[in-house]
This record gives sequence, C-alpha cells and structure tokens, in this order.
Amino acid sequence: MEEDEAPCLSNLKRQLEEVEALRSIYSQEGEFQLTSAEKIALQMLQELDDISALELLTISFTISLKETQLFGRPISVAFSFPQGYPEACAAKVTVDCGGITRHWHECLNIGARSVAESMVGEEAVLQVLQKVQDLALELQEAEKCKSSKLSTMEPELQNNVLPSLKRKLMWFHHIKSIEKRKAIKDWGGELKLSGYCKPGFPGVLIFEGEDDNVSEYVKRIQKLHWQAVSVRAEEEEVGSSGRSIDDMRRFQLGIEEVGENGMSQLAGFCRDARLEHLFLSALKIAR
Repeated sequence: MEEDEAPCLSNLKRQLEEVEALRSIYSQEGEFQLTSAEKIALQMLQELDDISALELLTISFTISLKETQLFGRPISVAFSFPQGYPEACAAKVTVDCGGITRHWHECLNIGARSVAESMVGEEAVLQVLQKVQDLALELQEAEKCKSSKLSTMEPELQNNVLPSLKRKLMWFHHIKSIEKRKAIKDWGGELKLSGYCKPGFPGVLIFEGEDDNVSEYVKRIQKLHWQAVSVRAEEEEVGSSGRSIDDMRRFQLGIEEVGENGMSQLAGFCRDARLEHLFLSALKIAR
C-alpha cells in the first residue's frame, strides 16, 4: 500500500466501524436506512480480507429518530461521509422534519452541522443526533411558552405580533384573455395586494400581501383555465414590532399591468424593489 493511501483506508475503516455501531444502536425497523450501494459494500466487507477495493466508497445513510418528534412530526437525519471523515473533515448532515416551518428547519440543521464541524478528528454521528434531540425539545418548549404568553395577553397586546408579508411569482405559458387580465387586476385590488403583471407570451405575475390574501389570490387564479401555470418563486418577510404590512411593501398597492413586451420593464421594477432574485427565478436563473 502506498503511503498516501493509508489515511483514506484508515478513514474508511473508522467509517465502517461507526456504521456498524450505529446499526446496533438504531436496530428497530426503519431506524437505520442504508442505500443499496452501502448494503452491498458492507456485505462485500464481510467477505474480503483487504478493504482497499472499497476505498472510493462514499457512505451515506439516514437515521429516523422514532423516539423524538417535533410537534408530533418525525425527525430524520441524513449523513454522508466524505473520504476525509473523520480525521480531516466533517460529516455532511441534513435534518428533515416534514411540515415544520423553515425557521425550525434552519435551527435544526445549523445546530447539527455546527456539532459535526466542531468534531473533526472524531466520530460525530451520536453527538449530532443528541444535538438534534436537544434542539427539538428546546423548540417545543419555546413554542409552548410563546403560545402560553399569547393566550394570556390582553387583546390589544396580541396585535403586536410581528407582521408577515408573503411574496410570490407566477409563470404562465401566456396571458391573453381580456377577462383573465381584468380578474388579475380586480382580485389584486380586492385582496389588497401589490405587484405587476406582464401579459402575453410568457405571462409573469409578481405580487405581495398578507399571507391569507396571497393564498386566496393564487387559488382563484389557478381555477381559471390556463395552458400552463406554476408558482416559480415565493418568500416571506417578517417585519419588526411596530411596522405594518404597508410599511413592508416593495411595490405600490394594486396590481399594475405592463405591456406584452415589457419583460425588461418588469425586470427594472423588480431590481428597483430589491426583488431581482424573484424575477430571475422566472427565467430559472439563480443568483
């Protein structure tokens, strides 16, 4: 064996030993899930005296924390071991819990990855899983406290909940019908939305407003007959105490229509409103 191969094989041995330990700990059905490639590799390992044939293997697996849930939703943690793990680099970690908010997802993933990155040189999976379990408990306790405080607040104080503005961009194969164009503008006014519509080929509609009103607007538009329509991008902006939805708007109230050849004009409006990233998503361009 050449000298530069030794660290790679050393890491692989440690990875495989860690996997075997984890499989024994998370032995209930569905708790430990290997990909088919790793299952084959581990079977090969039992039959080989020399594991150098497996040195290019990337080990990936998912652990379902059946005893830990976040607001009644199961948590799973996916791991991938780079060749340098654990001696020279961190394990890659992704935490998933369906149905929770983006903020909670970010808290879980940031916490898990910080532990993984702090443990370079050591096997980290169990510590990462412990961190995820601790965070799930902390998030639930924090949400309970928040709900308890809101329920005991005076009605006028409850109005101080931070405002939230939703934005969406919808993409259409085309918008030609006069009736549909009128409905887009009329419904936008009724629901107190702000934004722009570019009719023609293709059609683009970008708008913002209160969450419930934005959802209702999308439902109404999707019920119309379109050759093709999709929500290409969306985002939520949470304001600070004392601000209103109107303070957070980037566009003037109402849905304004640009010309059928007004794609560059629409891009300019989005750029001026610091929402160019939403416009670029309509062209499937990430920046």
